Amino acid sequence: MTAKKDYPVHPMVINTGIKTFKIEQKALTKENLYGCVDFPKSLLIIDPNQCPEDYKATLLHELCHIGYDIFGLGDDDDIPQISNEYLTTVSSNMVKLLAGLNKELFHFIFA
Repeated sequence: MTAKKDYPVHPMVINTGIKTFKIEQKALTKENLYGCVDFPKSLLIIDPNQCPEDYKATLLHELCHIGYDIFGLGDDDDIPQISNEYLTTVSSNMVKLLAGLNKELFHFIFA
């Protein structure tokens, strides 16, 4: 775990079981952008200049983007009409999978 001084300290990789994403903490200048995922580079970028609660929420938000992509729900144009039951099943499976593979990171988010 490496982080710049005063940046949140947590694991800097996300294991998806398929591939690994690096986490980069970097100030983002685009307005209303607190985090993003660069899928071709397997990189999650998060702005560390947020209050701790917002930082954790942003990290979880970006993790969900990665999880939904793994489960075939990555591109808004490709998402079929889905039921509440299907979305709930995918979401719970996604969280279980990612939390199981990234215990320390999820502990950081929910601590």
